[in-house]
Amino acid sequence: MTAQRLTRAVRQQLGLGRHLPLGEAADGAWVTEEAAVAVLDRSVRSVPGVRLSALRVELTSPRAAVEPAVPPPPGALPPGPLTLTAELASPADRPVPAAADDVRQALLAAAEQELGLALESVDLRVTELVETAAPGPAAGDGPESGRVSDAGASGSDTEASGSAGAAHQDAADRVARAVLAVEGVARLAPVVGPALSRVAAGPAVSAVQIEGDPKEGRCHVLLQLGVSPTRRALDTASAASAAARNALGAAGKVTVAVLVTAIERV
Repeated sequence: MTAQRLTRAVRQQLGLGRHLPLGEAADGAWVTEEAAVAVLDRSVRSVPGVRLSALRVELTSPRAAVEPAVPPPPGALPPGPLTLTAELASPADRPVPAAADDVRQALLAAAEQELGLALESVDLRVTELVETAAPGPAAGDGPESGRVSDAGASGSDTEASGSAGAAHQDAADRVARAVLAVEGVARLAPVVGPALSRVAAGPAVSAVQIEGDPKEGRCHVLLQLGVSPTRRALDTASAASAAARNALGAAGKVTVAVLVTAIERV
């Protein structure tokens, strides 16, 4: 199965959520929408009495998007300025503009300092005034724990067999060991689900997928990681990308895309 056919099968059978770009086009890093929303939603808990819902991140303008420097993972938005929209329940005993501004600042700070999202603006729609500040469920609580797993933590998604397959497996194992040693990487965490256990009779999806010939050093690697919140997600992804290239011994010929699928809680 070619990479293009595998990508199409995955998206059709599982309906993967979108992946948001981290940093700039040259960074080659993305984060799942579920993981990003969980972090952003938690960031507003420091603002008393507010509650977010219907939180979504989109490209500010498709015309401002740029081509990524590496092949992106399936479901990935292209790099470019982002806009966050959300509905806001605000405490009735506080001026709405002040509460909304605090929420906006908290979201912008979390996007930059915790994730590395190029969040350009935050559009909030106040839909409710609440008399009592009652904490609601976090928009991102739970999804990442149900969408990621340590299963298939190493190995490559390839049709190769025999000695070629062994070479891919050895390369994937080297990459996995190098990436797990990176500060901020909590675990290898592929996006999985029932439809992904065997996609179109293909191999199981793993957290380290290699396309091309690792022996020659001309190949593309897709990493899927769970990261620690003690370091900005983009910085961890960049370090993991460098570790993967170095592990294959031909950093100038290897391209790496990193997908952050989960961000652990402190």
